[in-house]
Amino acid sequence: MVLIALAIAFAGIGAMALSGNDSESEQQPETTSSVARIAGGTGAASVTSARPPAAATSARPSAAITPTTTTTAAAAATTTAPVLDKSAVSVRVLNNSTVSGLAAQTAKTIESDGWTVGETGNYADGSVSSTTVYYSASSPAEKAAATEIAATLGVSAEPRFPGIVSASPGVIVIVTAP
Repeated sequence: MVLIALAIAFAGIGAMALSGNDSESEQQPETTSSVARIAGGTGAASVTSARPPAAATSARPSAAITPTTTTTAAAAATTTAPVLDKSAVSVRVLNNSTVSGLAAQTAKTIESDGWTVGETGNYADGSVSSTTVYYSASSPAEKAAATEIAATLGVSAEPRFPGIVSASPGVIVIVTAP
């Protein structure tokens, strides 16, 4: 008899918990906000959204939680990167291998990309481990040109090493055997 009374009491408590007063347990809507860059990185869009928390569930619909969305977008300014003048930087291609004509072959590849190669020849003052495009550390134009040429050739661009640091201005490509 006592067990039946306890079972009824617990069933009543459980029923009250399931149908309890929503005003005591109701949670405020969760607000999220995000900012995204638009084309060129100068404009921004702000999006604010109110929605019920993921954990909040109710057997009956609640009129207090209504999803809203507000969107504000700033005008995106268009910026363009400066175009590198390929004719303004001198390019030399030097062969540091035993493969005859490698500098000339590499020069043709560079010229097909719009660069003007002013000199081809051999580099015999030492050994370079891999094909590399060298630039003067004090020249931003040479660095930009060397980076672009290196990307065309699929190699790296580096500041000039002591053996060529005092060479005449311009990008120096030293090629090695493939």
